[in-house]
Amino acid sequence: MTLAAQLEMRHEAEKRALSAAMTRCWKLVHSMAEARPAEAERTSQLVGEMVKQIPKLPLEFKRKMLANARSFECASNMRAVDGALRLAWEKARLGEPAERNRLLAEARKFRSKAMRLGAEANFETASDRRIEIVLMTGGVEHKGPTLAKPR
Repeated sequence: MTLAAQLEMRHEAEKRALSAAMTRCWKLVHSMAEARPAEAERTSQLVGEMVKQIPKLPLEFKRKMLANARSFECASNMRAVDGALRLAWEKARLGEPAERNRLLAEARKFRSKAMRLGAEANFETASDRRIEIVLMTGGVEHKGPTLAKPR
């Protein structure tokens, strides 16, 4: 076998390995689509490590994968905020203030993480409004006669 043929075979093998690595990276990023926040964060870190370990990946591909991982992680945190606020609203309606407060704290934590990851400003204002609504829900029960409703 000639040197040119060996170089050609090595080049083809590197090309296949690079293509396989790009496919693995792509699948890993898109597995984050419906992940929970903790899982999405771990996967995002894994994508970052994978991109660093494979030096032959094109720079544009690396940037795109990291940006996609970041946006999927942000979306995961936004979904977590939505879920926590829905549960907090239910707990507020049922008159369970301790559980409502725990869920509100959880929602605020996920919201701050989503904002750091690049969520839009209107998401922050919308979640602030929803938090205010949850805080104003429930807990208003007057027993006995009041000034507005005497016997």
